[in-house]
Amino acid sequence: MSNKKKNPQALIFDVFGTVVDWRTSIKNGLKKLMPISLNENELESFAVEWRTGYTEFIMEFNSGKKNWKKIDDVHFSKLLEILKKKNYLKLFEDSQINEINLLWHKLDPWPDTVEGLNLLKNKFSIGTLSNGNFSLLLNMSKYSKLNWDFIFSGDIFKKYKTNPRVYKEACDYLGLNENEVALVAAHESDLLAAKKAGLQTFYIERQNEFTEFKKPKNISEFDITAKNFIDLNSKL
Repeated sequence: MSNKKKNPQALIFDVFGTVVDWRTSIKNGLKKLMPISLNENELESFAVEWRTGYTEFIMEFNSGKKNWKKIDDVHFSKLLEILKKKNYLKLFEDSQINEINLLWHKLDPWPDTVEGLNLLKNKFSIGTLSNGNFSLLLNMSKYSKLNWDFIFSGDIFKKYKTNPRVYKEACDYLGLNENEVALVAAHESDLLAAKKAGLQTFYIERQNEFTEFKKPKNISEFDITAKNFIDLNSKL
């Protein structure tokens, strides 16, 4: 970390992949709720394709090609698409499809997450800066015992990261200047956008978040790099 920079007053966290392990959680949930048995490759393919529907929607929305909608609805649309394509739809009642879609509300934290967040909470105000909708993040927080001070969600801003206004408006809500807030994330594009908006940037290495892990090309741009949240706490 640069010697010229002071520790921030608040930490805002990317959630999917940084705080929680969506990949393993979704695969485990599908294993329990699918009426047919899927092997590991099929579970992986299903989970990744479902997640890709979210990332594609965000890119299309941010480029002006899609109208805003909350992430629960994005997930549901993609889920229906996958079930239809695989000829699984006829196996389900509507209530069962809704239950599967709510798997995104019940994502398990990484092993260091709860302890690390509690340590960081002793020093800083901590909260989410996620594209997920408020109810999704609230339910996930209760499920995984994530003791946030605040929740910033996509439906609060009606915008999605990496739109610079999301980072700046989050700082406005906190009553802080951008350089008094740090984004904590495992994703290079999110961190670079936050840095451009004036925030401090703390990179967390989550190797299992990716199908193929590669260190960020611009890792030297970030104020802190850490192996996990407990490591981050020790560096602050």
